Amino acid sequence: MKYVPTTVDFARMVVSLMLVVAAAGAVATPVAAQSDQPAWAVDMFDRMGPMVETYNAEVDASDFGLMAGQLQGEKVNLVVDDPANGTEASVSFTLDDNLRMQDLALGTRDDATIQMSTTTETMDGIIASTTPSTAFKDAVVAEEITISGLGTVSQVKWAVINVIGGVLQGIFG
Repeated sequence: MKYVPTTVDFARMVVSLMLVVAAAGAVATPVAAQSDQPAWAVDMFDRMGPMVETYNAEVDASDFGLMAGQLQGEKVNLVVDDPANGTEASVSFTLDDNLRMQDLALGTRDDATIQMSTTTETMDGIIASTTPSTAFKDAVVAEEITISGLGTVSQVKWAVINVIGGVLQGIFG
């Protein structure tokens, strides 16, 4: 039988998590400049252009369920880790109300509201997919792409979303 926390235990966990996230938000995180990108980042960025066109043509916000409302209008820093050589690259974009990617750029943006993190393997799979919006959604559900907030309010919001998602996944599998 799976453990299901009581309402009080769950509330304590959420409040504790919110305090930790708020404290972590007080620490400034450096922004990666475009010139700090590894050589493979430019190739990945170039391959993302055609993928974004396909993604934007096929994306349907309703396919994302409750997650759609949380992603609409977000300004994203996507950090892609290459564990083979210990480097990471970043690209940024915004998601409009239909979850279409806009303003794709190499490097991070100073006004980002969320950070998505993944590996080169996952990103290469999404780029190569004939249905990148489905591949992206599936990667988020499988936690191959993780989402965290930037800024105190967004950090708390995404911490709560991630905790609730984890609890629901633990209950319903």
